[in-house]
Amino acid sequence: MRVCIELGFSFKNELSEDYRVLSLPEGADVEAAIRALAARYPQVQERLLDDAGRVHRHVAALVNGGNAAWRDGLRTVLRDGDRLTLLPPVGGG
Repeated sequence: MRVCIELGFSFKNELSEDYRVLSLPEGADVEAAIRALAARYPQVQERLLDDAGRVHRHVAALVNGGNAAWRDGLRTVLRDGDRLTLLPPVGGG
C-alpha cells in the first residue's frame, strides 16, 4: 500500500522529493511507517528514533488530519492512500 507523508520537521529539506510517498505492507501502523522512513533516510534516523530504536516521544503523528494519539497511538493501522503527517514538538505559552 502507499501512504502519503507530510513532514513538519525542518529536515524535510534534506530529503529527496520522493519521501512524500512511502510503500508499506498491508496492515502497517504508524510506527512501521516512521521506521521505514528512518531506514530510507538514515541521515534523519536519530531525529525520529532514540538510541534504543524507539520512536522519539516528541514525534507527533496525524493520520488524515486526526491525532494518532487519540486513536491507537503508534499502533494506529494505516490504509492505502492515508496521509501521515509527522510533526516536531510544539511549545509555547
